[in-house]
Amino acid sequence: MRSLLKSSSARPGLIRLSDKNFDSVVSAPRDYGLVVLITAEAPQMGCQLCRQFAPDFNLVVHSWNVDHKNGDGLYFGILDFKDGQKTFQKLQLKTAPNLWVYAPTVGENAGPAQPYNYDIVGVPDVPGSIIRFIQSHIKGTEIQIHRPKDYSKIITNVLVVVGAIGGIRFVYRFVRPVWKSRAAWAGLSLVLILMFISGHMYNNIRHTPYVANNRQGEVQYIAGGFTNQYGFETQAVAVLYAFLAFSAISLASKVPRMTVRTRQTSATGTWCILMWCLFSLLLFVFRMKNRGYPYSLPPMTK
Repeated sequence: MRSLLKSSSARPGLIRLSDKNFDSVVSAPRDYGLVVLITAEAPQMGCQLCRQFAPDFNLVVHSWNVDHKNGDGLYFGILDFKDGQKTFQKLQLKTAPNLWVYAPTVGENAGPAQPYNYDIVGVPDVPGSIIRFIQSHIKGTEIQIHRPKDYSKIITNVLVVVGAIGGIRFVYRFVRPVWKSRAAWAGLSLVLILMFISGHMYNNIRHTPYVANNRQGEVQYIAGGFTNQYGFETQAVAVLYAFLAFSAISLASKVPRMTVRTRQTSATGTWCILMWCLFSLLLFVFRMKNRGYPYSLPPMTK
């Protein structure tokens, strides 16, 4: 059997059987165990189950061959229809695939001369099921699963990492000015500050509606009470805070730099009026939320 394994190997650890050598390999007396897959994998045969079962069978063959290069009393063979048409007729086989396990007929682990037929259809964990079936009928056999390394996945992962590094290096030249820009970070910080002080986190936690209807069926944009709010009023308050901040910064930093006195005076008046209007609108929102809100802007005239 060892010489046959080396001379007629279909793949490592697997003997290619045919009409010429099938009877001599499976006939008694046998001092070895034998697992034979009778299949029809050629595309023209149209045996989809044969092609589905082949990878699981090959995994078992590979696992045994990893630990037992010379067979060591258990051999695996494959008989394809194109190589064994006469054998198919002789055995009166009308379906494929078939997996037969031949136990040794001599020695301490001797069994019957006829093979045990493995039921292929509807078996979960096919490789493990095949191994358990072999071990139950060929005593003293232990097979450990050794899955071959999938180098395609390793190569794919390496290519993805290399591509990602290359992409980052390419994009970094465009992102770097923004990444190191103080203005960009300051703008992002202001946006986040305005979002959170206006109640954005509260909306996410409570899943508040954007607007709601009051008892009269009218759309209500501002929720009554300081413990409730809608999504719209959060955005409105954030916009008011943003314009107020921009107005205060402009009034404090840009207006003093103006060299023309008339322009400076008109700009000062414009920004002050704008801030007064914005504060009035903000206090109006507070009064809508709570009618008892005590604060208001002082009157402009007596």
